[in-house]
Amino acid sequence: MTRVLKGLRRRLRRRLKRASGHDELAKRVTKAEATQVRQAGRLTRLGERVSQQKVLLEEIKLTAYRAHSLYEILSTQVGALEVRLQNLTEKVEIGTYDANDEEKAEARNLVAEVRDEHRRIRVRFGTMTKYEERIRRLESALAEEIAAAAELAHQAAENGALANAPTHGAVDIPEVPPPSRGPEVGP
Repeated sequence: MTRVLKGLRRRLRRRLKRASGHDELAKRVTKAEATQVRQAGRLTRLGERVSQQKVLLEEIKLTAYRAHSLYEILSTQVGALEVRLQNLTEKVEIGTYDANDEEKAEARNLVAEVRDEHRRIRVRFGTMTKYEERIRRLESALAEEIAAAAELAHQAAENGALANAPTHGAVDIPEVPPPSRGPEVGP
């Protein structure tokens, strides 16, 4: 092929590519590929966020289970108290009574029983309140410790102090096999 024919052939190919929209199509494909790369990165970040949310949800499930258990215990206790108070109310209805000494003594005993029950309820609720406050303080301290550990792990990972240090806050602790026991000696 001669030089003139080669040049003519090259020019014809360029014109055919332009006329068929090949360059425009190549630009569109490149743009679509770049968009896919951005979306893949975003999808990865969203997947990480979903994983973090799952961890938080598991923690919340445990707390909710504990709260529900305490609620069930308290609801049964309150139900029992309501039944006892209803029984006492039925025994001591509002009204005037002509009572002898024996009935007055029984009424005094009922009032004393109500007062004792009221005192026990106050003690239970006081104890429960102290326990809840202690749990709140422990959870707060634990959250602070976890945040500090996460910050240290993040700094260590950024500074290259630990080769495999997680940057998201979790601390990987290698599993150590339990020490083996000696041979079992029979009786």
